[in-house]
Amino acid sequence: MKKILLMTIVCLLMAPFSGYAHNINIPRDIKDLKLSKITDNIYVVHGIQGMPDKSNKGFISNSGFVVSDKGVVIIDSGGSMEVGEMLLQKIAEVTDKPVIAVFNTHLHGDHWLGNAAVRKAYPKVRIYAHERAIERLTAGEADQWVDIFTQAIDKSVVGKAVLPDTALKGGESIEIAGNTYNTHHTGHAHTDNDIMIEYPAEKALFAGDIVISGSVVSAARPEDFSAKGQIADLEYALKLPVDTYVPGHGPTGGREIPEATKRFLEVFYESVQTYYDEGLADFEMRDKVVADLKEFSDWSGYDGIGRLISFVYQQIEAAEFE
Repeated sequence: MKKILLMTIVCLLMAPFSGYAHNINIPRDIKDLKLSKITDNIYVVHGIQGMPDKSNKGFISNSGFVVSDKGVVIIDSGGSMEVGEMLLQKIAEVTDKPVIAVFNTHLHGDHWLGNAAVRKAYPKVRIYAHERAIERLTAGEADQWVDIFTQAIDKSVVGKAVLPDTALKGGESIEIAGNTYNTHHTGHAHTDNDIMIEYPAEKALFAGDIVISGSVVSAARPEDFSAKGQIADLEYALKLPVDTYVPGHGPTGGREIPEATKRFLEVFYESVQTYYDEGLADFEMRDKVVADLKEFSDWSGYDGIGRLISFVYQQIEAAEFE
């Protein structure tokens, strides 16, 4: 009995940080944003679920950061300059070390518009992103994202576009302040420019919107995503030597987080495929697909997935001619 009790105590002492990762409360109001300690040196500010508006100021995605002896590395800076400033305030609660690098996981505005605040505070900071994200943003999509968020929030809150300046292909191992960050890109998934950032020292993966927890996957911008590509990327992510997954939206956790994302997409794709094979049009199968996804009925956006059905339908139709 004493041996069992001792083993229980040892197990509890050996896993002090697992509680951080599996008991995350997603805020409903920007005043409730909290800093969650995930591992020894990883922190995440989890965003509010929903679309950008004046009340959330564009803080709708997760922003993470890693603290080292020499500085801080941010993964996704948020959806407005004001959000970036709030993130810097949260970082200051933990350390007075400077921000020395930023990774933007893809081109959607809620993940990089906060760059403006970081660059203002740290003019020489390097900002990494996939080369395709930089190409698209430079070609005009940056201005589009500023316009989208300005209309939803306010120009004074959004600020100006500060683009990533260091291009990645995926597959790089980058040394920053003595720590290694592995980058992963498997092709067209949530977008054609997703980068997942692995931090091997603490077996963590910042997955961007490849992994989304508690919300309908890729629904906000379905024109950018490939359902089968994202499923393949999730399978890849689940094979990496990591224990902690930081999603682009929703609570951080273990393997159960990407597994839930993967299951949603698999059930969704199979459902649309089934009704496509039966000869139904996309608008005719909506209620049937929603019913097939009932296990996800508590996910944000569950009742508004008609547009997502249309894009998956088009992908299935296109696959017949490949």
